[in-house]
Amino acid sequence: MSNYTSTTEHRGNMRCATQFPQGQATFITDVGSALGGLGEQPTPAQMLAAAVASCMASMMAFMGARRELKTEGITIAAGYEEGKSGITALNFCITVPHPTTPAERAVLEAAVKNCPVGAAIVPTVAKNITWNWAE
Repeated sequence: MSNYTSTTEHRGNMRCATQFPQGQATFITDVGSALGGLGEQPTPAQMLAAAVASCMASMMAFMGARRELKTEGITIAAGYEEGKSGITALNFCITVPHPTTPAERAVLEAAVKNCPVGAAIVPTVAKNITWNWAE
């Protein structure tokens, strides 16, 4: 049995298509136009930040469901910073649109910190998280 979960193909013009077998899902990435790519689709770095954000949101949903916490409507804006050596930071702004107690906040914060995709990122890449809590 294969451990491969996707297939990526270079389609020219520094554009790649990645396909997943489940649901026949596909996403396209471009190299940024500043580097000579088409710049019409997300870059792999943007997808990396988005993948970590998706994992964080999934972990909050998972932990929230186990504790009957409301997690619907939580959003995470994701971005990254680059230096000469590559990606130096992943930045996340998490907005919780409904009131939460201190105990609920602690559960959500712990879920974000335990995101396995984020944990797979090398420690030299900072993960900056800003929380916006509803009153």
